Amino acid sequence: MRAVTYSKYGGPETHRLRDVPIPEPGEGEVRIRVRAAGLNPWDWHIYRGDPWLARFSFGLRSPGTRVVGADAAGEVDAVGAGVAGPAVGDRVFGFLGFGGCADYAIAEASKIARTPDSITDAEAAAVPIAAITALGGLEDGGGCEGRRVLVIGASGGVGHFAVQIARVLGASRVAAVCSGRNASMVALLGADRVVDYTREDVAACGETFDVIYDTVGTTSLPRLRRILAPGGVHLAAGGLGGGPLLGPAWAIYRAKALAPLARRRVVVVGTEPSSENLARVAGWLAEGRVRPVIQAAVPLERTAEALAALERQHVAGKLVVAVA
Repeated sequence: MRAVTYSKYGGPETHRLRDVPIPEPGEGEVRIRVRAAGLNPWDWHIYRGDPWLARFSFGLRSPGTRVVGADAAGEVDAVGAGVAGPAVGDRVFGFLGFGGCADYAIAEASKIARTPDSITDAEAAAVPIAAITALGGLEDGGGCEGRRVLVIGASGGVGHFAVQIARVLGASRVAAVCSGRNASMVALLGADRVVDYTREDVAACGETFDVIYDTVGTTSLPRLRRILAPGGVHLAAGGLGGGPLLGPAWAIYRAKALAPLARRRVVVVGTEPSSENLARVAGWLAEGRVRPVIQAAVPLERTAEALAALERQHVAGKLVVAVA
């Protein structure tokens, strides 16, 4: 089968499209005939070994031979021992960790869900990590019912789902921060107000919020304190930059360290997809209440090009690899 592989830490230029053996599912696993793979910052942080701390989990000197692609959608092709639920021929989507950019991939049965008939495989592949991170963060922060929510980085993968899911969870008002070029997209997803960070300082936006979901970490918590209501919560989901040691975690550590000074609660976002929460999002997808925005879908041969674009951190919505 075809697979986009890498065997050393580095950039997309280290990835190669190769013929490799078709994997076999183990206990509790299924094999998926992949139709589409979703790309995420997770992917490039892992294949670069950036931050360095990640190498303790994925290999200090070398990651071994891996296939890129943490999210995927397609049909169940084979079922391992002990799997109850997914059956051969089912359309599914979910979180793999690795392996999505290939003709076949292995997934834990506990981390996939049925794909709604009303959405495409490309749309389904764009969902798992980003949507579940958005959902988990909002719920860990106490939910959204009747609350005013601000999403910073609202045009990105996690952010554009957070805007929509805040609405689904009953937010009374949703404001969003992104660049002006993506403002109309974010407004169509349900934001009541869009702040163009190239023209306006969000910390001086003139209103307060009960929940601030920060996906980029570019505005410090003390500055955000003026727009975070007493008793409000700051959801820290990582950040841009951060250096080779901590990477996106630097923004989380900074927010946690500054929480006592700002006298505001900080919740670290870190939810992993499961069959249960994926099925919940799948219901919203089927109802049309949540939808992924896909900036581009590229063929498997152009995976490295798409990853390079992802690393530039200005993707509107998600990038998807069309495998089949």
